[in-house]
Amino acid sequence: MVKARQIKGRLLLANVVVALAGGLLISCAGEQKALREPPRRPNVILISIDTLRPDHLGCYGYDRETSPSLDALCEEAVVFEETIAQAPSTLHSHASMFTSLLPHHHQATWAAKTRIPEAAVTVAEVFQQAGYRTAAFTGGGQMDRVFGLDQGFEVFEQPVSQRFEGTVWKGVEWLESDDPRPFFLFLHSYEAHLSYTPRPEYMAVFDEGYSGDLPDEIDLELIDRINEGEIEFDLDSDLRHLIAAYDSEIRSADDGLANLLWYLREHDLYDETLIVFTSDHGEEFGEHGKFGLHSHTLFDELLRVPLVVKFPGSEHAGTRVGQQVRSIDIPATLVMAAGIQAPDQFTGTDLRQLLSSQQVDELVAISRLDSPPGQRGKTSARTRRWKLVQGELHDLLHDPGEQWYASPSAESAAEGEILEEALRQALEAREAFPLEVVAPSDSTLDELRALGYIQ
Repeated sequence: MVKARQIKGRLLLANVVVALAGGLLISCAGEQKALREPPRRPNVILISIDTLRPDHLGCYGYDRETSPSLDALCEEAVVFEETIAQAPSTLHSHASMFTSLLPHHHQATWAAKTRIPEAAVTVAEVFQQAGYRTAAFTGGGQMDRVFGLDQGFEVFEQPVSQRFEGTVWKGVEWLESDDPRPFFLFLHSYEAHLSYTPRPEYMAVFDEGYSGDLPDEIDLELIDRINEGEIEFDLDSDLRHLIAAYDSEIRSADDGLANLLWYLREHDLYDETLIVFTSDHGEEFGEHGKFGLHSHTLFDELLRVPLVVKFPGSEHAGTRVGQQVRSIDIPATLVMAAGIQAPDQFTGTDLRQLLSSQQVDELVAISRLDSPPGQRGKTSARTRRWKLVQGELHDLLHDPGEQWYASPSAESAAEGEILEEALRQALEAREAFPLEVVAPSDSTLDELRALGYIQ
C-alpha cells in the first residue's frame, strides 16, 4: 500500500511540474535568467446536494420557486441540461465524481463496505499536489472518511449540519484563513434526502390547503409504510404533499447557496472562483412504483442530476449545453480549467470542449447499481436517445418515462449493438482496483441508519 501511495505521489507531482512549466520563462540572453511567476490559479468550489433532481429546479424548467439563488447563478454560468450520474447511490456516485472512474473500476461500494483505493487518484489530491489548500464539509453517512473520500483533503469534517446553510458557514469559517494559496472546497449536504424536515414557511407556499393525513415531516418509517401499502396514500393530494416536503428542502438548501454566493461577492472571491453545483443522484416519486426512494433502479429519475458550472469571470455565461455529459467528466473539467494536467487515470472529458467549436463525439454514460459482494451489479449504457439496461433497450425519444422497451427493429437492434460494444470497451479499458474492505464506526452506522441505508 505504501508503494502504491509513493507511485501515485510521483505521478501527481510529475503532472503538476508539467503544468507549471508553461508558466516559467527563462531568458536565453546569457547573463541573467528571469523567472516569471505563473498566473494565479482560480479557486474551486464543488457543491453536491444529495438526492437532488434537476427537474425540481427553476433553471431546469420547474414551475415552483425552489431555487431562486441557483437560477440567478445559472444566468452567469453554463447549464448542462443532460447530466447522468454513474450510480443512483451516494458512495458509488461520489467515488466516480472524485476519481473520474466508473464504479466497476474504483470499487467503492456501500453494499460491499469497500473504499476508494488508496492507489486511486482523487480530484482533491490533484489540487493538493498543485499547491491548493483543500477542505471538505460533508453530511457523513456514505460520505464518511472511512470510505476514502478524504484523500487529498487537508480538512475533512463530518457530519456537519442537517441543513446546507450550516455546511456553508463551516466552509466560510475555513475560508477566513489568511492562507494565500488558492483553495479547493467541497460542500455536501443531505438536506434534500429523507427524512424530510421542511421549514413551515416553504410548506405553506408549496402545499397550501393540504387536508390529508400525512405530517409535514416525512421520515423513513412512513415512507416504508407507504411503499408497502400499509397506509392509504392518495396519488393526487398525498403525493403532492410528499413532493412539497421535498421541494421545501430544496428551497432551504438554496438559502444556503445564497449565503455562500453573498460571502464570495462580499470578499471579492466570486469572479476568480470556479463554482460547480451538482448532485449524486435523484429520487423516485412514483414513476416506477416507489416513493421517496433511490438506489434501487437505473431509471432516469434516479440517474439524471443537475450540473451548473460558473467559470471564473463568468465566462460562457448563460450557455446551455444539450449534449449528454457525465459525473465522471467533472474532475477533468475542474483541474483542466485550473490549468493543471489531468492524471491519466481520469477517464472523463474536459467539458470546456463542448463550449468551443471543437467537435466532440457523443459521450456514452455508463451507470451501475450498488450490489452485494460477488455480484457484478446491474449496469446501464446510454446516449441521449437510447438506453441499454442488462440487454433491454429503451428509446428515450419516444418513451422518456421508460415505461416500456423499444420495439424490435433494424434501428433498435443496431443501436443496442453499439451500446453493448461501448459498454464492453469501457469496462475493458482498465483493470478494476482490488477491493479494500473497511469497517464503519458505530457513529457512522448510526448516520447510515438515520438515512435509511440500514434497516
